[in-house]
Amino acid sequence: MTKISNLPRDLAEEVLCKIPLTSLRTIRSTCKKWNTLSKYESFAKKYLGDQAKVAEREREFMVVMMMNFRVYLMRVNLQNNVESSCIKREAELISLGDEVDISQVFHCDGLLLCISITKDKTRLVVWNPYWGHTRTIELTHNLQIIDRYMYALGYNKSSKSHKILRFITYWDPNFEEFKIYDLNSNSWRVLDVTPDWTISHINHGVSLKGNAYWFANEKYSETRRTDHFFLVCFDFTRETFGPLLPLPFEFAVSEDAMSVSSPWDTLKMEIWITSKIEPNVVSWNSKVFLSVSIKKLIAPQFQFYLGSFFIDEEKKVAVVFDKYYNDRRSIAYIIGVDGSFKAVDLGESAYAMCYPLVCSYVPSIVQLN
Repeated sequence: MTKISNLPRDLAEEVLCKIPLTSLRTIRSTCKKWNTLSKYESFAKKYLGDQAKVAEREREFMVVMMMNFRVYLMRVNLQNNVESSCIKREAELISLGDEVDISQVFHCDGLLLCISITKDKTRLVVWNPYWGHTRTIELTHNLQIIDRYMYALGYNKSSKSHKILRFITYWDPNFEEFKIYDLNSNSWRVLDVTPDWTISHINHGVSLKGNAYWFANEKYSETRRTDHFFLVCFDFTRETFGPLLPLPFEFAVSEDAMSVSSPWDTLKMEIWITSKIEPNVVSWNSKVFLSVSIKKLIAPQFQFYLGSFFIDEEKKVAVVFDKYYNDRRSIAYIIGVDGSFKAVDLGESAYAMCYPLVCSYVPSIVQLN
């Protein structure tokens, strides 16, 4: 009788390819030979390809969610009928250790950039959940609570080398610092940037084609007393910010979140989709993708404060993640363009001000040298 660990390599690969991504870590820890096999790049390409086919067949996809200072893998199945849609927490990603809290997460190219907090210090970690590999980056500044700091991960399109952008606004509002870290050279460099715009620390950036985008507004000054809001892109290939890119609406208020509009007076949410976006240019679809009255759907007191979201254009559904009004529970709101609505309870949070943050996730075979 042949032991399962002694199967021929081609047969072992067929068996491993049928194992869900969330169970791969357990298999690696229980069988030394399968652990070695799963870390061959040729197997990784086949495995991830097969997993993508299964997800497409079952019409599911995965997202990464930061909640309660932990990172989870969520499986999402959206249907044209909102009531039939579901969101399931698959597993906690634990490669960084049980004693580590994560305060920020940014996804790019299958890699997660995490700000991790332990009892002793704050660390900056690049993490590939598929391999379980991590790379800790030395910080050149002792971060203080009063400082506002943001990070983004991207890559040079020519060399595909990955880089980290960091910008900090110190307690002195007249001083800002922008630095970039190259994972190939393992070094920080100061960027010569003097922006006439600012990015709120509650507006998390998003990654697209190796670049990062944020919701920004012009700096307040004696000659500029009205808030004007834009998108701004950091081009990781050229290592520079592009021009301010227009939004599809003429005016926004400071309570709005990027692409999620919820003014105090109307309690209305709109989601717009770009038809073209590059570091130096953007154009928007002529019609809004989704426009719903939150007052009608939920309650007069509710509004999305720090909600992150994603959409399915084909299913015409949006999913917004936030906290339930006056509660500690994290909620996913599945909303159809026809106004249909479903709330999915994601569980109670021990931290009232820790809002769920969701980003897309596609496993990657990128190696962290």
